[in-house]
Amino acid sequence: MKKFVWAVVLLIPILGWKELLAQSKPPRVMAEFTGASLKWIHAAEPEFQREKLDLDKYMVSVVEQNDSVIVGLSSFDSVKGARGGTGSYPGYEVEIRKKDLKVVRSNHIR
Repeated sequence: MKKFVWAVVLLIPILGWKELLAQSKPPRVMAEFTGASLKWIHAAEPEFQREKLDLDKYMVSVVEQNDSVIVGLSSFDSVKGARGGTGSYPGYEVEIRKKDLKVVRSNHIR
């Protein structure tokens, strides 16, 4: 019985390492941002849902201004720095007032 227990104790770490080594590449970080940005994204979410926007097709940006924050969506293939919506999907932005997290405006970017 003791031999069986020792065999199991020795076999578990070996099998665990085998699973770790079987992973072909490490996990990919999809996004990193400050925790404060999350509240602005959550405040903008109802506008994105109302417009039935597929967020899988967009990059999200959070831009702080004096009295408001703008949460913007831009198509993955849009040209950086260009004016208007240059990608396959029209851009969209939501402006949120800082003092009460109320949506001031939301609109497509063309």
